[in-house]
Amino acid sequence: MIERRHFDTIDPSLRNIGSIDLDLGERVEIPFTGAEIIYAATISGDRVVIKKHLNNDRAKHEWEGLNIAESTGISIPKPIALISYTADQLAIVSSYVNGDKLYDNPNLNVKVEVGKQIKKMHQNAQIAGKDWVSSGRSLFLYYDRYIFRWAEGDIVELNADSRTASMLGELTDAAVQFCNNSEPTFNHNDLHDGQVIVEGNGKPTIIDFGNWIEETWLNDIGYHLFHLIRIDRADTDDFTKFLSGYMENKKLPDTEKTNLAFYLLFISSRALNYFYRRHSSYLPVAQETHKKVLAHLENESIWKDY
Repeated sequence: MIERRHFDTIDPSLRNIGSIDLDLGERVEIPFTGAEIIYAATISGDRVVIKKHLNNDRAKHEWEGLNIAESTGISIPKPIALISYTADQLAIVSSYVNGDKLYDNPNLNVKVEVGKQIKKMHQNAQIAGKDWVSSGRSLFLYYDRYIFRWAEGDIVELNADSRTASMLGELTDAAVQFCNNSEPTFNHNDLHDGQVIVEGNGKPTIIDFGNWIEETWLNDIGYHLFHLIRIDRADTDDFTKFLSGYMENKKLPDTEKTNLAFYLLFISSRALNYFYRRHSSYLPVAQETHKKVLAHLENESIWKDY
C-alpha cells in the first residue's frame, strides 16, 4: 500500500531547504547497521530511496559523504535531500539506481571501470584531513591501539601468541612509514560487490557512503580484496581487473603490496573483534573469513598475483 508523506528538508549545504512530498513503498532493513531503506517516488513519478539511520549523526555523516563523492564526478545515487523523517529522526533521500549488483555481472570490463571510478574518487575528493590526524591514523597510533588490545585480549585468533599477531608484527614497520608519509583520501570504507550497482548500459554506480572516512588509498583496495576473499572470489579475475583499472594497467609496487597486506589483515582482524565483542551470530562467518585471509597472505598471493 502506497503512503504519501510530506517532509521538511534540512540540507547543510542549503541546497534543498523547503519540503518534499513522497509516496512510500517497500521497506528493507540493512544487515549489521540496522538502517532501513524505503523505496519511494516523488509526486512527479521519479523513483527515489529513503535511508533511515539509527541515529542522526550517522545520517548527517552519510549525507556529507554523498555530497563529497558527487563532487568528484563519479557515478553515485544523486543526493536529493536530507529530511526530517520524524520530529527527531533524519533521513537521506537519493535517486534510485536500477540495475544488478556487481557480483551478478560477469563482464570483467565493469570491474576495470569500478577501479577507475575509485581512483577518480580518491584523486578528486576535497577533504580537510582533520580526522586523519585526530584519529591517530597519520602517526599509526590508531592501528597500534587496536593491535595492542588484541595482543592483550582473549580472542584466540588475535592474541599475542596468534599467527595474526606475528604477521602484523612483520608488516607493521612498513605500514608505519607508509602512514607517516601518506596524504589521506576520501574512502568509501566498505567497498564490495554489493555496493556497486551495474545499470543496463554497463555503467557501475557506487552506493552506500555511510562508513566513509579519511584514510590512505590502500584502505579501499584492502576492503575490496577482503570482501572478495570472504565470498571465495579472490582467485578469480575480479580483483586483478579492479586493480588494473585503479592502477591504470601498472603493477602494484612491492612496497605497496606489503602495505596492502597490512590493511587486509587489519581489516579482517577488526571485523573479527567487532563480531566477537558483540556476541554476534555472524562471528563464525568472521572467523572463517579470517582463516581465508591468513591463508591468502601465507600463500603470498598479494606478492605473486598482483
